[in-house]
Formats: sequence, C-alpha cells, structure tokens
Amino acid sequence: MKKIVSLSAAALLLAACSDATAPNATNTTPLDAKDSPPTITVTGNLTSDTYTFDDGTFSGSAGTTFTVEDLDGGFGASSPPIISAYNDAANKFIGRLDNHELDLIVPNGGSKYSVTFDLIIIGSWDGDGQQSGKEFGADLWSVGLACTPGGAIVQNLLTTTFSNQKTVQQSYPNVWRDGRGGATAGTGALSIDALGFRNDPTSHTPQFSSYGDTEYRLSFAGVNPCGAGSPLYVLFTVPNASLQSNYDESWGVDNLTIKTDS
Repeated sequence: MKKIVSLSAAALLLAACSDATAPNATNTTPLDAKDSPPTITVTGNLTSDTYTFDDGTFSGSAGTTFTVEDLDGGFGASSPPIISAYNDAANKFIGRLDNHELDLIVPNGGSKYSVTFDLIIIGSWDGDGQQSGKEFGADLWSVGLACTPGGAIVQNLLTTTFSNQKTVQQSYPNVWRDGRGGATAGTGALSIDALGFRNDPTSHTPQFSSYGDTEYRLSFAGVNPCGAGSPLYVLFTVPNASLQSNYDESWGVDNLTIKTDS
C-alpha cells in the first residue's frame, strides 16, 4: 500500500513565487514540435547544451553533468541510468527513476537561464490521490533550482501531480494545491501511450482506464537566483518520496536543453 506523506502546500507554493516562467494550459507544445526553449542569446563560454541521450551518454559541450540521489533507500544508482523506450530501442532517456532526485549541474549559470525538457511519467501514477472517496496519497513531482550540490531549493519552478489513471485527477498543468486538482489524467500531455510501456511486464499499468506512459514538455526561464556566473543546480525530484516502487510508478527525462547567458 502506498505511504501517504503530508506536505505543507503553503511552503511549496511560497517558493514558487519567483521570476521564473512556469508551464500552464496554454503553452503546451504539439507533438510534432521539437525543443523550443525561451530565446536567450548565448555568448562566450556560457552554457548552450542539448541532450537527447539517444547515443547512450550524457555528452554535451559546456561541461554540464548529471547525478542522481536515492531518496528512500530503494532502487538507486550513483550515475543516472539511460534506458530505451519499450517500443523503440533507439529512443533513449534518463530513467526509470522513482523516489530519486536527478541533478543537472551547470558550472556557469550566467545571469539568465532557460531549461526545456520532456518529462516521462510511467505506470500507475495516482495524481492527486483521490478516487471514489478513497485516498491513495498524492504523487507529487517537482523541479527547482539550488545553489549548492544537494542544497536547499532556492527557486521552485513547479510542484504538481500527474495521473495515468483516467478516473483520478491530476493537478498539472496547474501547481499542486493539496489535493484540489481538477484536471483529467493526461491533460497537457505531449504524447500518451507513445513509448509502449503499457506492454512492458516490468511496469504496472492497471487494466481498467489507464495509460502506460504519458510525456510532457516543460519549459522555464528566469534570472539565476544564485548570482550572475554562479553554478546552478537544476533539481528534478519527488518531494514527498511517495512513489510506490519502480514497477508501479516511475519517471524519466528526455530531450533536455539548457541555456545560460550573462
């Protein structure tokens, strides 16, 4: 049974008040559109990296690196795993993570940043965790910025929930408001059941009214909260470590573009 962990919605939302731009229902991107982060002119030796992970590596030209931290002692790895979509061996991404924090380390954060990526939600995610009067525990996911490795988030970009069960609501494309969601499962998705995980025996897809995988394109831009030129850490995480297991609920990141400028 899923553990239910209570977080303060006020504390999460307070951090969201920043200069960053966040996704909403009107800026989701059609499936045939490729990465198009907010326009930032990059000069000098500052960051302009795009990662597709399709070559099985984290190759990039600007010195950015990735690490992963296990949040609850379960499935874990020191280096983020790169796997293939179930139905396409050539389509690779970072995954499948569950109760982890994935860190993107940007050595020179410039004074402005933009980050765009595809978030992949796999398995029986429970969204806001309410179904026919039952409480399953909200499945939160978050992205934010920190100034030190493993440090506190100084700028929350998005904390929300996702659902792959059609009878369970999710908060996205809005922020999480302690269970007051209102969006149907898959709202704002870039693709639904496009990666084949509903047929993967290592991933649990409920047989009734559920998706095996959904994919969302998220874009954010703003001022470096750590100071111009300071290192920037982009943290992708499950803030309440609420996912049941890698078999039931997992996630990944693909097609990431990070830009900074002075």
